[in-house]
Amino acid sequence: MQVARRLVAEGALGTVESVDVRMLADYSAHPDQSLSWRFDPAYAGTGVLGDLASHGFDLALHVGGEAVGGIAELVADQATYISERPFPGEGSLSHFARGGDGPRGPVGNEDAASALLRFASGARGTLTSSRVAVGEQCSYAVDVRGTRGALSWDFRRMGELRVCLGQDYQDASWETRLVRPGDGDLSAFQPGSGIAMSYDDLKVVECHALARSIATGVQRGATIEDAVVVAELVDAMVTSYEEKRWVST
Repeated sequence: MQVARRLVAEGALGTVESVDVRMLADYSAHPDQSLSWRFDPAYAGTGVLGDLASHGFDLALHVGGEAVGGIAELVADQATYISERPFPGEGSLSHFARGGDGPRGPVGNEDAASALLRFASGARGTLTSSRVAVGEQCSYAVDVRGTRGALSWDFRRMGELRVCLGQDYQDASWETRLVRPGDGDLSAFQPGSGIAMSYDDLKVVECHALARSIATGVQRGATIEDAVVVAELVDAMVTSYEEKRWVST
């Protein structure tokens, strides 16, 4: 994603026209999934919005960077497909656990959410997120399209960036760019190209950035301001759905 962000910033895609993100999971797809805290607004607030869609916003803004600016307006929709779930049995407090055959309680927040996005630059975008998407496990992806090229990435194939660059406007083809030394923090973990990093490696990268920020007093990586922006966008989606209108952010 650091490479993707650089390509966008350098203008390799031309003027960015659209940024589309999706975060799909199946961890709540089974109707017998326990009614854990995640389904209770008193504890979790929103459902898939705060849990997964927030990451989609973060990814869109990070990769788009200054080329798209912030998200200026959005209009959203949401749905709760499984309205009741079984109360958790003894020791089954996780939202990954199955409930029993006993009584059920109401699900108080959304299973799926989507939005149309208008960026400050004039680019457009979409966000799609679901926790009940059968067949999807951690589908965390972004597609960026510009006037002269495009790129695409999926978390499940972390070491691959699909690019469509430096060609004609029509009949352009895609290539898969494997991660290589010099890409982000790869060289701290792997000796050569095509050896993908893991999710756990990313946690080490984050901890290293935090430690360096504390030691040097210079912020590295995501900031509390980034988190606030994402939280405000989630709130804007809630407002848009409840009031059935476009919301300025």
